Amino acid sequence: MTTEFRPLTKECVADVLGVCVRTIDNWVNDGTLIAPRKLGSRPYWHPRTFYAWLDQALSAPPAGENSDASDTATGHHTPKAPPSTTKSKAAVSGKSESDAIRARDRAKLDALLG
Repeated sequence: MTTEFRPLTKECVADVLGVCVRTIDNWVNDGTLIAPRKLGSRPYWHPRTFYAWLDQALSAPPAGENSDASDTATGHHTPKAPPSTTKSKAAVSGKSESDAIRARDRAKLDALLG
């Protein structure tokens, strides 16, 4: 018996992580989020692959506690931790609006990752 599943779209992944679709694009581009597979011209994540990545990301020790980012025995890659977003408002105010949005989205991911 096969179990039916629905591939996850970019919009679904954004909804699960509580961020906008553009943030998903940014996280895939910078390696924070695993890359989707394309079917035709649309990107999709297999639910098992995406939720396994999310489980690993949420279970991983905080940044700095484990210097080896990959498990060579299994070949699994531990998602890299987003950079710290503890900049002062004065430091952020000199940056563009997109940088401020990116910092806010990084803070959201930090909160999700614990």
